[in-house]
Amino acid sequence: MNIWGYVNKYTFDSPENQIKLLLKKVKKLTKRADLRILDAGGGLEDRGKLLEKLGKRTLFDIKPGDNVNVIGDIHKLPFPSKSFDLITLFMVMEHLYDPLRAIKECQRVLRKNGILVATTVQYWHTHGHPNDYYRYTKDGLMYVFNNANLPIKSIWSIGGPFLVIYHAIELNLPSQARKLFFLSCPIFNYLDKKFFNHQDKRKNFDSVGWSLLAQK
Repeated sequence: MNIWGYVNKYTFDSPENQIKLLLKKVKKLTKRADLRILDAGGGLEDRGKLLEKLGKRTLFDIKPGDNVNVIGDIHKLPFPSKSFDLITLFMVMEHLYDPLRAIKECQRVLRKNGILVATTVQYWHTHGHPNDYYRYTKDGLMYVFNNANLPIKSIWSIGGPFLVIYHAIELNLPSQARKLFFLSCPIFNYLDKKFFNHQDKRKNFDSVGWSLLAQK
C-alpha cells in the first residue's frame, strides 16, 4: 500500500471515502444502471470506475485533461436542459467565481428528480486549478442551493477539529516531512471520530469541509 492508499484507508475525510459514501446514497435513490452522468471538474482526478458502474459518464472541465470529453465553463454549461440524471462536483465549488450561477446551470441541465452530489471545503490551504475563491459553511451551502431551486437532501461534515489540525500541519510541511507526518493520520482520525461525531450536522464546530446530496 502506498502512502496515499494508507491515508485514504484510515482518514474519514479522504476524497475517495467521501465519493464512495455519496455514491452509495445515489444508489439507494435510483435503481437504474444507465444514468447519464456529468462529472464536472473531474479532469485531474480518476474516479471513472466508480461512476461508470452507475451509467455513462461525461467528463467536463475548464481545460484539457486525461479523458476529458467536453471543455467549457460550468457557469454556462454547453448542454441542453434536462440532459443528465446525476452531476458530480467533487472539490469544485471552492473554484467557482459565481457558485450560485453555476448551481443554477446544474439545476437547468438536470432531469426531473436528478441528483447532484458534491464535496467542498471549509478549511483547506489556498490551491489552484485555475483559481481558488471560497470556503463554505453549512449555512452558505444551504443558501446557494436553495436559491438555485435545488434543495439539499443530505449534508454532513467531513471531519472535525482534530482533522482540521492534522491538515493545517501536513499541508504546510515540506514534502519529505509531510510523508512522515502522514503516518499520524490514523491517530488524528481516531480522536476526531471519538470526540466529534463523523457525518453529523454541526453548525458551530470546526469542519474540514462538507459532503452533500441535492435533488431536483
